Amino acid sequence: MVSIRLIAIFALGVVLGFSQYAFPADGSAKLTVVRMGLAARSTTSMPYFVAKERGFFREEGLDVELIVMQAIQTIQATLGNSTQFASATGSAVAAAVRGADIRVILAVTDQPSFDLIVQPNITSVQQLKGKKIGTGGVGSLAEILARRILIANHVRPEDVAILATGPSHVTYTALKAKVIDAAPLQMPLTFTAQDEGFRKLVSAADVYRSVQGGLATTKAMLTEQPELVTKVVRAMLKAMRLIKTDRKYAIDFLKGPWVDIGKDPEKIAARVYEIAGPALLDDGAVSEELQRQMIADASERVKPKQPVLPDQVFDFSIARKISATLK
Repeated sequence: MVSIRLIAIFALGVVLGFSQYAFPADGSAKLTVVRMGLAARSTTSMPYFVAKERGFFREEGLDVELIVMQAIQTIQATLGNSTQFASATGSAVAAAVRGADIRVILAVTDQPSFDLIVQPNITSVQQLKGKKIGTGGVGSLAEILARRILIANHVRPEDVAILATGPSHVTYTALKAKVIDAAPLQMPLTFTAQDEGFRKLVSAADVYRSVQGGLATTKAMLTEQPELVTKVVRAMLKAMRLIKTDRKYAIDFLKGPWVDIGKDPEKIAARVYEIAGPALLDDGAVSEELQRQMIADASERVKPKQPVLPDQVFDFSIARKISATLK
């Protein structure tokens, strides 16, 4: 734990000192300062930025600082108490399965915004036998999705070379160079790929569900500061509902500086919204069945000594309670 805290403090210091993606707090002495680690400026992070821009955090008496860092760093920083919340729910599940004091308390969506993009000459999943699929690495959501898509289409993962090619933009470069034959790419890069002639073969959400984006915090935070957690969750749920119900506002927001949707937001914002908007969860929670599935996926990699139960990883009680009171 000491080493985790040292890593977290160092990581946070680097991000605060050098990152161009640190979104500073408002600086009011009357507000409670809260730090949140975001894994990306993607559509699943949009509710954070909307909650800040529309004043939902401020209405709760919160002065929120949004800090973009690597997914694992968001968990390290939260475990080390350098931040109070993290957005990397997949990394949080893996950490909790390992025994870390972390819980996923809010889910933005359970529909991964990935498509399996392939070279133009490939027309079926069966044609991927003997070919190469690029992913973010072992245990990444892209790697899990690649395997699930293959299995759902009766192709054994061992009959395909699944390679760790790095972040999405690097993987796409490999696809363009024909180093790989296919890759699960995330929106909006999936649109770019299709516009440039690559084929969308499968939508990952059609074969697999997984929490993507949300809130994770420590069990200690839930126990010792439940009012603060409640305020954060309420602001996030308000933002999620606004995005889902106000299409024009959401599309205009996507065109702005907060979320990174590529080089031509004017052209792509509406396309992004048509997928991302309806996929937002009304109550910020997922079923126990999905919780167990995510734990099982993580356990295949982590190999915990004892079976892990959903309440050791997830706690949607506050989200469900608040959702019932919002109109």
